[in-house]
Amino acid sequence: MIAIRPKMLMTMLECGFGHKAPAIAVRDAIEDSFPDMFQVDVVDFAKVSGANGADELIKKSWDFSLAFPPPARIGYLLIELAGERKEYLDVLFREFVVKGMAYIRDYAPDLLFSTHPLCTYIAVKARETLGLSYRLVTYVVDPFDGYSWWAEEGSDYTLVASERSKERLIKHGLSPRKLKVIGFPISKSFMHVDSDPKEMIRHLGLNPANRTILVSAGGQGIGKVFMYVERLAMLKLPINVITVAGKSARTRKRMDRLVKLSSNTRVASLGYVHNMNELVAAADAVVGKAGASTAMESIFLEKPMIITEWSTYNDRYIINFMLDYRIGLYCPTLHSFLRAMREIAEYDKLGVCAENLAGLSMKPGTDDVARFLAGQLGF
Repeated sequence: MIAIRPKMLMTMLECGFGHKAPAIAVRDAIEDSFPDMFQVDVVDFAKVSGANGADELIKKSWDFSLAFPPPARIGYLLIELAGERKEYLDVLFREFVVKGMAYIRDYAPDLLFSTHPLCTYIAVKARETLGLSYRLVTYVVDPFDGYSWWAEEGSDYTLVASERSKERLIKHGLSPRKLKVIGFPISKSFMHVDSDPKEMIRHLGLNPANRTILVSAGGQGIGKVFMYVERLAMLKLPINVITVAGKSARTRKRMDRLVKLSSNTRVASLGYVHNMNELVAAADAVVGKAGASTAMESIFLEKPMIITEWSTYNDRYIINFMLDYRIGLYCPTLHSFLRAMREIAEYDKLGVCAENLAGLSMKPGTDDVARFLAGQLGF
């Protein structure tokens, strides 16, 4: 007789990588710690449910917010103004709500794990409307924020990465008994770096004697930071720059032009990479947008961040945390960025930040989240 494995449905929305990466990390941890004990499926919820209009809208809105942050910030403030009243989601995302509930019904999960508030909203509605019975656990992937969409009382538990996030959600009316602080989940393989950082620097054609910054704007490769790098290259400072253009061929082409521009400021231009952990480990600082996954990966590998931009207010909370604990720099203007680069090249500007990071001793919670989910099903 074949035993029926409990089914875990992990729902996310693939707008950027910030909602997808934690779900995949937790899935992999479950499969490692509980081999063959669960059926675990990570799905891009709007897409897999057939809500094509909503899927396109969500992804195009994300790309637009990266290129033009002010409208995204206004949207965030409107969401906060509406507070606990979320009925407008039934109008804005009607197709997604209907098809998402149908998908959950047909999948029939024993547990649903959500890394996006819209996915949580639909999961709560499906349980209440269709009379379904499954455990529902939400992970807030904004490590230091908890805006009103996340405050869903219908979720059995809401997991957060920090006390700051917990306090935000309590202010939005979420019951403290439904909140648990568990470290941010990232891929366990990310923490295993086998390459020698100095050898990596040499392999990239850079100078091991210089400080190295790793510049990235996420998988989309959209950000003003690359313009900053173009100006930096003209200063001919003794500094190494690794640029990761992601999926943007245009950005990669711009960075390629800088490779032979200066013998002092050495540039290694890369596209989409699969060894980001090795690059982070080889760098002295990570430079770019205030994204949750990038920020937490940098913190866990004890690399200061130099944040040049932010899209919406959940990213601003990352900057606030970084500045409060003095674990990085905020350089929103070209002038502040170039000044910081001069200070990094000429003396140990990053030393204090690195010491403070080591003192935080923040660790990933990937295995802890996996065990918590398994515990919800009696394992």
